Amino acid sequence: MKKKLTIAAVLAILAFPATAQEWSLGVGTGAFVFGDFLERRLTPGTGQGPGEPTTLTLTAATRAGVLVDLERTFSQRWAVRFEGAFTRTPLTVRTEGDEGEGTRIGAGEMDVATFMVPLVFRINPHGSFRFHLLGGPAAAVYRIGDPDSPNADPAFDGTQVEYGIAFGGGVAWWLSDHFAIEAHITDTITTSPIDNELDDEPGIEVPRPQNGHGTLGIRWRF
Repeated sequence: MKKKLTIAAVLAILAFPATAQEWSLGVGTGAFVFGDFLERRLTPGTGQGPGEPTTLTLTAATRAGVLVDLERTFSQRWAVRFEGAFTRTPLTVRTEGDEGEGTRIGAGEMDVATFMVPLVFRINPHGSFRFHLLGGPAAAVYRIGDPDSPNADPAFDGTQVEYGIAFGGGVAWWLSDHFAIEAHITDTITTSPIDNELDDEPGIEVPRPQNGHGTLGIRWRF
């Protein structure tokens, strides 16, 4: 019995490297581009009739963030990832008139964490440069950095968790069997953290946020 257990342990140790290579870890950084959260169109009145319409748009500035993922490979072409992306960005209110003139006003700071579980399809599983497509469910966690600040936007109330989908693609340059440089672009569309009841107000539109992440990083297969 002891001999059988020893043989089984040795076989398990020898098989571990092949099994372990089914997993890989990715880390990257790059620009996070945020969509619009709220739009309001105002038409001020004057003594001679309505004035020039102005559109107020609540959005977030483009900022660099960090992405981390763990990937499990099932075959040469298919894998699944558990991915998280994190960034901090200032909220801004953009004003624009019909003539294109506008200004930007600060509206507080916002922390954004995006989580997704995409299915990965490798277009070419061999070669130094390997292209892939990915897509799956996603969740975005929005949090005002300082909700008590006088510049914080009242449309957000603390921490909001919104759900949606994410899709994108990229390319990995494999320098060895275990190490690669990877770049990819992901587009995440979720429900809005803004109260949807505002969408019923005249002149107000609450679009679905569409956030784009472009990252460059490394992947280590272990």
